[in-house]
Amino acid sequence: MQRHRSFPAMIAALAVAAGFGAAPAAPSYHSVERAVQEIRNDWKKPGAATPTNAPGWDAFFDALVNELQAYTVAQGETDQLGSLNRLYQMSVALNGVSWTPAARVHAELRSWLRPRVRLAWAERKLVEAVQGLPETTDGSARSNRDRWIQFVNSDLGAALRQYDGARTVAQRQEALKHVYGALRALTSSVNTRPWVPTVVLRQALDDLYNQPNLDVSADVATLRPFLEHDVAITGPVYRKGYVSQVTAGPKTGFGLIPNDDGIAFYNSQLMSSVTPIWDFNNQIASDQRGRRATKLYHFDATTVDTNELVLTAVIRDSGLSLIPDYRHNTDAAIGSEKTEGNGFGRAIAALIGMNQQRITQKVYDGAIGRIRANVVEEAKEEGGEKIGRQQAQLNEKLRQFLPGDRTLAIRNLLITGLMLRSQTERALVGGLLRWNGAEEQVGADAPQPASLLQPDPGVSADLHLTSILTSLIRGYIQSDAVRNVNNLMVVTHKVPEGTPPGKGVDVTQNVDYTTFLKSVQTAKAANDPKELAIRVKRPERAPAFGADANGYLVALVSDFQLEVPAPAAAAKGGLAGPPAQVYRIVSPQAEFVISFKVTSQTEQEPVRLSGRVEGFDPGPQAKVFAVDEDETKAEPLSPFSSTIFFGVIRSRLQGQPIDVPLSNLKLQGFAINGVSSLDPSGWIRVNLTRTSESPAAGVR
Repeated sequence: MQRHRSFPAMIAALAVAAGFGAAPAAPSYHSVERAVQEIRNDWKKPGAATPTNAPGWDAFFDALVNELQAYTVAQGETDQLGSLNRLYQMSVALNGVSWTPAARVHAELRSWLRPRVRLAWAERKLVEAVQGLPETTDGSARSNRDRWIQFVNSDLGAALRQYDGARTVAQRQEALKHVYGALRALTSSVNTRPWVPTVVLRQALDDLYNQPNLDVSADVATLRPFLEHDVAITGPVYRKGYVSQVTAGPKTGFGLIPNDDGIAFYNSQLMSSVTPIWDFNNQIASDQRGRRATKLYHFDATTVDTNELVLTAVIRDSGLSLIPDYRHNTDAAIGSEKTEGNGFGRAIAALIGMNQQRITQKVYDGAIGRIRANVVEEAKEEGGEKIGRQQAQLNEKLRQFLPGDRTLAIRNLLITGLMLRSQTERALVGGLLRWNGAEEQVGADAPQPASLLQPDPGVSADLHLTSILTSLIRGYIQSDAVRNVNNLMVVTHKVPEGTPPGKGVDVTQNVDYTTFLKSVQTAKAANDPKELAIRVKRPERAPAFGADANGYLVALVSDFQLEVPAPAAAAKGGLAGPPAQVYRIVSPQAEFVISFKVTSQTEQEPVRLSGRVEGFDPGPQAKVFAVDEDETKAEPLSPFSSTIFFGVIRSRLQGQPIDVPLSNLKLQGFAINGVSSLDPSGWIRVNLTRTSESPAAGVR
């Protein structure tokens, strides 16, 4: 009897060990809930001063969290709108509260609430617009209207409720699949036949589930070596028959300029130019009074211009604009020499007070205004022509990266919806990072958490890691480099301690079963756990990534198929199943949960990725096949044997450490200073600092 009672217990234990569960998803409002919990945790700290109105705030926070929970379990549009209205009233109540912790709660609530209110409003207006159309006897038109009503109330509404009510990462990803399907349908409709209600609805959906997933900030100290440069060059300048000798002076300034339409910055520098006016005497003789003076004296002039050149540059998605501004301080040195044979005229002029010095001064007074105006005009023309050529040359180089349609293209990567802006302290770049030319690209489905809103010194790169990984992996699998890959065989070897990790791993593409089996047998013969051969099939659908409530990275691998060596005892078959040299795991969707951190880079140590496998769930429909000599004759293991097998696999995987030095991660001129933990929203921050390495050449 005891044996019979322990048998079910053993089965239950094995089922638990097999990990048939799923990574928990944080509620969509987790940032609000976290802000509330932080307040309550502060109250509980030893010696903390609890405000006298804490009970009132406690009751308010309870009501707020309960209402957020009610929203996520609402079964229909009416219930959801009711919850949104009550949450809106709570947000209004928090508006203007001076207590800083409550202001944080208000900011998080408003960030969560606004796009949902906008989306609910867009849905309602679309339905009202359809219902307000004139009556028609056209059956096709009536059917089309009915489809729009069904799309909003049933198709889209169900996907949105599924997203907010998701308890697991897998459920949320499934809901996102339907949401993006709705987005693609709306985009197709808008492109085919734009209609204001559908355009507004698509924008509202984008604002909630397809947000920018990249936000980079670089402070002015980091940018200075790249953007600060000389704007004046010493040397001769030839223009309209004159030769000016330009001498560059000291730099007088550099800085970023606040601008919402691009990254704007300026460089300023002093410069001087000396220009002999070789035909000055002829210019003086061009009028009657001047001719009288030039009969008595021959005049020469040299202009001296000391000015500050301020060159403003603005980098936009359409390219670079250079705007010069000259601040002139111009004077002229005018000399005179007596002409031959005009002594009597000079004597008469001297008698009436017009000696050589006085006449020269009169010439100066009459000419200096025109000289200064000419210097300003010629400098403007010369600078405009020279800077215009320079701007054209630079834009020719930039055009491959900035085509002008709010995109930034770098090799296979594309940032759409590009936002370039600058503040006095920093420059900002944001947008939607995706694989260029790939299908089914996704954006962030959650805004940046409040903890990431204030940039760090140096370079702060805020990434919605889960959407970026999903898009880039999808793009890579669609690329030519992978499209013809059917499988990968990975063989690990025992290598001396200290050997780079890559030296102990061989990866081979499109390996047939016979070759794979030989590698399995060779690895077994080594009788060392570090000698291993596995084969993994390329999935038809790319993996999707999410973050769970614990801040772990979750990989959902569709069409999962992995082949591993079977234990030696399995070769003869028996209770464990048919004879097998290889076990093949097949699952419609397997789930891997990974915790990780990235250590900072030092002079002695490279950046390291470390962590461990927190969980493995093959999924309820997963199967294990026994494969012997002929892979076409694979036989499934019994449910009991499969459960045991998955339990063993999970026990080996769970807790498996990850420690990989990222030696090949070369960031010229920069080093990773820190990487934040993965937020349950999917966001992560990478902080970079500039090293002593020479920066790339600046804009000149």
